[in-house]
Amino acid sequence: MIVIMLVLLTQLPLLALVISLCYLALGMAYNLGLKSTPLSGIVFALAMPLIPLYAFAGIGRPLSIVFWLVPTGFLLGVALNLANSLPDLEEDAAHGARTLAVVLGVKRSFAVCQFMIVLCAVLIGILKITGIVPAQSWIILSILILTCLAVEAMLLFFSPEKPVETRKNYFYLVASTCILLAGGWLIGVLV
Repeated sequence: MIVIMLVLLTQLPLLALVISLCYLALGMAYNLGLKSTPLSGIVFALAMPLIPLYAFAGIGRPLSIVFWLVPTGFLLGVALNLANSLPDLEEDAAHGARTLAVVLGVKRSFAVCQFMIVLCAVLIGILKITGIVPAQSWIILSILILTCLAVEAMLLFFSPEKPVETRKNYFYLVASTCILLAGGWLIGVLV
């Protein structure tokens, strides 16, 4: 299967090919053993920004936003990984997994998850204010306000003290917030 994939990838521009190979290497590393280690969250976070990078490289349309997809995607990737791990954290720990969420523990996983989202929002705001990545002000302001409200909802309605059953809904809120933040930023830049 990998051979077929590599043959198909040779038709891509060189940068898209390199990004695809990086994505493949990260995926293989994750599946071949890093899944149950503290590096699981890092591997996942490194893979996240490669998806839009691949899309831009594949069509040969680099924009000022492309470089900045890496740190923002990384921050949101860590948040998504931690939020996704929270519902199963105790079970993973009981089975000996040493994922990033298990190492951090429930309380710190919640805190780091929210911090990564806020840090990403701050980075997007700085990139807009400084003009490093030009974007529509009203779109960026709207997504930053909505992101702040979503993080506030995370703090009000979800916590380590709440029942484990609520953690899946927490993940859905984190995922929606990450999509809103990243997608809104991309729309703000492209419009």
